[in-house]
Amino acid sequence: MEKTFTLFAAFILCVSQAWSAEVAVPSADKPPVAEAGQVHIVTALGLKFSPLVIVIAPGDTVAWEKMSSHNTQALEGLVPEGVELWQSSMSENFQRTFTQEGIYIYICTPHIGAGMGGVIIVGKPVNLEAIKASTVKGAVKRIVKKAIQAAEAM
Repeated sequence: MEKTFTLFAAFILCVSQAWSAEVAVPSADKPPVAEAGQVHIVTALGLKFSPLVIVIAPGDTVAWEKMSSHNTQALEGLVPEGVELWQSSMSENFQRTFTQEGIYIYICTPHIGAGMGGVIIVGKPVNLEAIKASTVKGAVKRIVKKAIQAAEAM
């Protein structure tokens, strides 16, 4: 009887800790942690990505979720030199592992007019000067300004 009570108490303790804000609860909705690093979630909320700016380590993965009617596309000239550009499929969750340091600016292709885009800073912002020198306009310019502010605050 004592062994059953001890197991029950341990179960209750685990459940209570899982519901606290300090303990991450594994979920079938969350992608698995990549072997080389952490997985960071970016969520499409209406016509914005949350968080707008994310800072990660080389080897970490970014997973975009809740992508119904959205995609993610890297912008030429607004990623580190030599990086392969990406464009995810429309309305599909997507993940990408980042190994090269620098600033990455991305958009949602159909909703960039509404300002839907984001920034990933991987390690050191080695391409900050190139980002500052870019000649972009409109919503992309606002995203670039956020990238510069975040990189300079590091």
